[in-house]
Amino acid sequence: MTTMTPAEKIELALIPVIGIGFWLAASLLPDQMSLGSLLINASALLLLQGFFRDLWLLSKQKKTSPDLQRKMQCMCAESTFGMTGILFGIILLGVGIDLAVPMPQPQWGWSVLVMIIMTIGFLIKDYVIEWHPFRVYKDLDHINIIFTWKK
Repeated sequence: MTTMTPAEKIELALIPVIGIGFWLAASLLPDQMSLGSLLINASALLLLQGFFRDLWLLSKQKKTSPDLQRKMQCMCAESTFGMTGILFGIILLGVGIDLAVPMPQPQWGWSVLVMIIMTIGFLIKDYVIEWHPFRVYKDLDHINIIFTWKK
């Protein structure tokens, strides 16, 4: 079993803090939203969480030698799920599917939804989805992977 880094402990502690923030701000948020909009917003939160984590990692990382960088046909799981959710949300809105999703108990609903999304983001942060050959694997140092479409 691996021990958590201080940054991971801070990120984990921030999840309920941000959940409380959404609980406090729930009166400013809608009681319902279209499925497409909900997908876009949830996916954007997932991507935003990964973005801030990557900024933190980059700020702490020493200059990476080109020897450590690898070009691969893959993306981190967070980015893959985030971009897929945004794409599906845009498609749903674009074709006019306006399925309203009510937020149960709006104050708690938003708070719990945000904490679930951020917990999922935390749990999948180290996973990479490679498509040639297809596989999903854990890579703690995937910040050094350079995304490419070519083999």
